[in-house]
Amino acid sequence: MGLLTYSQQPEPVAVDSVKYKQTYGLRIGIDAASLIRTGIDPEFNGFQVLGDYRIKDRLYIAGELGNENIDRNSDRIDFKTSGSYFKAGIDYNLYQNWLDMDNMIYFGARIGAANFTQTLQRYDLAQDNSYFPVFSNVVDREFSGLTALWLEIQLGIKVEILPNLYMVANMQIKRMLTENTPNNFDNLYVPGFGRTYDTGEIGAGYTYGIMYRIPFFKK
Repeated sequence: MGLLTYSQQPEPVAVDSVKYKQTYGLRIGIDAASLIRTGIDPEFNGFQVLGDYRIKDRLYIAGELGNENIDRNSDRIDFKTSGSYFKAGIDYNLYQNWLDMDNMIYFGARIGAANFTQTLQRYDLAQDNSYFPVFSNVVDREFSGLTALWLEIQLGIKVEILPNLYMVANMQIKRMLTENTPNNFDNLYVPGFGRTYDTGEIGAGYTYGIMYRIPFFKK
């Protein structure tokens, strides 16, 4: 009488069932665009620090901190603006990473605030008749303690090029919420927001730089 024998074979493990832990940590860096502009634009000097921290798989708290000084001379007006700003908000990763990748195509939202000083040096009186000479009014008056608050939307990428080292780039659309202006004079430039226009409260900007993540733990 023969004996029946059975051998138990291990069940195959589906590749999709493998779970890769995500790294959580503080990511900080610098905006190279501000440094490059400082080097090539004699009227501009500034820097910006970038940062974020993952709080969920795709959700980050994020922000920027910077300082800008601009000394603008034009045909119609000469002015100086200097001050600091910060932006705080969130980034949401729209990209589904596979395996152990850690890249981002993200949508971000920020509240930005600036404190700055503006100096009006000279302006030309507007006139419609080109037959008369243009009169320049030399003022050289400083307005300090100015503030501004705006909403900013970002769309960008953060790509890991080396372990914990990331290339960053984004585009920004901004809307001014509130600002205080000097008497009889509009703000021509707001640090962190950029150039302002009489025809609207919308601004735009961009950032590209490098960030390094300090890893804390994985889960």
